[in-house]
Amino acid sequence: MTNPQPDTTPRWQDTGGGDGPLWSFSVGDVEVFPIREVDYFPLPTDFFPQLATESWTDGAFYTAEPWTRDGRIVLNQEAHLLKTRDRLILVDAGGGNGKPRNGGVFDRADRPFLEQFARAGVSVDDIDTVVFTHLHVDHVGFATSSDGAGGWVPTFPNARYLVVREEYDWWTGPEGAAAMARTGDYLADSILPLRDAGVLDLIPADHVISPEIHLVPAFGHTPGNVYLVVESAGRRALFAGDMLHHGVQLERPEWSIRYCVVPGDSADQRRRLLERVADSGDLLVPTHFPFPAAGYVHRAERGFTYTFIDL
Repeated sequence: MTNPQPDTTPRWQDTGGGDGPLWSFSVGDVEVFPIREVDYFPLPTDFFPQLATESWTDGAFYTAEPWTRDGRIVLNQEAHLLKTRDRLILVDAGGGNGKPRNGGVFDRADRPFLEQFARAGVSVDDIDTVVFTHLHVDHVGFATSSDGAGGWVPTFPNARYLVVREEYDWWTGPEGAAAMARTGDYLADSILPLRDAGVLDLIPADHVISPEIHLVPAFGHTPGNVYLVVESAGRRALFAGDMLHHGVQLERPEWSIRYCVVPGDSADQRRRLLERVADSGDLLVPTHFPFPAAGYVHRAERGFTYTFIDL
């Protein structure tokens, strides 16, 4: 299969609307609510620089729906609300509404993201913890909301916001500032207001959030990137954030996307994660796989394959 040459018009589809209870799945006694924001459809070459010299594998599963549509890759943007017996924890915080960005799908968006919490039977006041797997633009935006006077305040007023210290230090340093030239300074409206409000906690990369939930360091995609492990009642799920974006990385874990800060380390960590979950019965929950995103990894003749959970 040759690399597709589709049109270059940006396309996306809002996904957060709907009525009735929000769809969820369980990891033991922990209920997981995917909070969907948007599907978007970039060119494969926008994400994978390897396609300048290589091609998709002929007939590979990731060349067809749900992974690829009309020659573009399908990326689902979602966060995850974890409901334990006594905690409500939000994993990542999407792209946000009303935030000025340098173009693209997250520029001054207006989407029904926060409205979905009521469909899960909770309010923004009920969230006690927001944890960031990393500080890219599409994982922090709903952490703050407009105060109506040109400023930004914490969206979840009773929550502590957790970020790995190495991650915060890198993004607030000169290298992080340079990296944000592509998108605009999203820390200024989505992270620094949390610090100024006194609700941002800098944590170690192996932090234990609750008896069921802990972090695992996986530096590479960003310099303080982590994933979450949820273990309850004999079941386990790994919330992978941006360690994988698309099915081609199951077959070719060495392919890091264009926006990985340290591509070689990102590839190493991705392979370790896939080896950990493959054929284990553990659930993998990436942020950007096509909805429902969560699924099971299996070893294959070349790399790995994937089976989505049932809706």
